[in-house]
Amino acid sequence: MFLATLSPNKKGVSQIEIIADNISETRQNISISYNEKIDLSRIADAKKYPDANGIFQTSKQYSFTEAEFNEWYTTEKLVMEILLTALGLEYEKIEKYQNGELVTIKTKVTE
Repeated sequence: MFLATLSPNKKGVSQIEIIADNISETRQNISISYNEKIDLSRIADAKKYPDANGIFQTSKQYSFTEAEFNEWYTTEKLVMEILLTALGLEYEKIEKYQNGELVTIKTKVTE
């Protein structure tokens, strides 16, 4: 579905991957199943753990509030953007799986 590569953050999360979403416009509800991915090489002390590498992944769920649903419904924002804002994270880029490949659909605007 969608994959966001994140800016450095206190949580150490390097990517968020939405694996399923359930959008009900009738009930005005959005539920998301997503994976938080942490690149161990980015958070481990390289001097103490020089061989620390790999990705640690945790599956999580999130349900939009009414305000978040309305923001998605009335703007051009992606579900991923609203989820990241709710989690207090910023993205470098957002990609979408299309025909088995990742295609960049949005990148962070730098000033």
